[in-house]
Amino acid sequence: MSDTLTDLAVGQLRNALRAVGSPDFFEAYKAIFSARMAFGTFLILRFDPGQRPVLLNRWIEPEKLLGRPLEDYMEGSYGFDPFYLHRNLPEGGGLFRLSDIAPDRFFSSEYYLRYYRGTGLCDEVGLLAPMSNGGVAHLSMSRRGEQGAFRRGELRYLRTYAPLLLELLLQHCEAAAPPPSAQPISARPPLADIIRAHARDRLNINLTQREAQIAGLVLKGHSNGSAAKILDIATETSKVHRRNLYRKLVISSQRDLFGVFKHLL
Repeated sequence: MSDTLTDLAVGQLRNALRAVGSPDFFEAYKAIFSARMAFGTFLILRFDPGQRPVLLNRWIEPEKLLGRPLEDYMEGSYGFDPFYLHRNLPEGGGLFRLSDIAPDRFFSSEYYLRYYRGTGLCDEVGLLAPMSNGGVAHLSMSRRGEQGAFRRGELRYLRTYAPLLLELLLQHCEAAAPPPSAQPISARPPLADIIRAHARDRLNINLTQREAQIAGLVLKGHSNGSAAKILDIATETSKVHRRNLYRKLVISSQRDLFGVFKHLL
């Protein structure tokens, strides 16, 4: 695949630039990508500080995905999304593939198996651009299993022109007002707090703060070692907390843990 911009591509970029902040931007922006690659979903979101994600625009291939993935995402499963959680961004933002930023056990987590792969999706790339309010502008583009993963040439094209694509995305998300149906709603409390409160109030089980933190990280797809690094504790200490967590809940696996707390997602 050539990385040289054709006259058509230049025209598409010009159209998107002219439409920044207007209702015409989404289709103009999507055309830049659809001319180069297939995808099953194409979403523009804003991750504002302390708020749930705001969905600015969406396109989902009609009648191709299973279940209600977007509804589940907006209702709460966004808290497990590696793109939503990724905040270590370079100046100007960047292009990321799901496999590059996901926790080390994400692809064997119950969340991934049930809420991601279960919908029929198999791969995702995203643009993440820091906004002036401290939030993040996000483009999510996913592929279905039948379409296969994003190809090397497609990723090379996206990486080559990421600075321009990121700037267009950022300028639009800064300028565009959220639709009336998508006004910001306060984000949920940290997952560890939700888990600890549910265990105490509904299960009559007292989890320590560390045990609840471990539970949340395991559900997000982190191994003992990865959780230990995030919490700045030793891996063996992480293992002890996990064993104590499982003992209190009378479970023996990550799948069991998901079963106890899945309704909190």
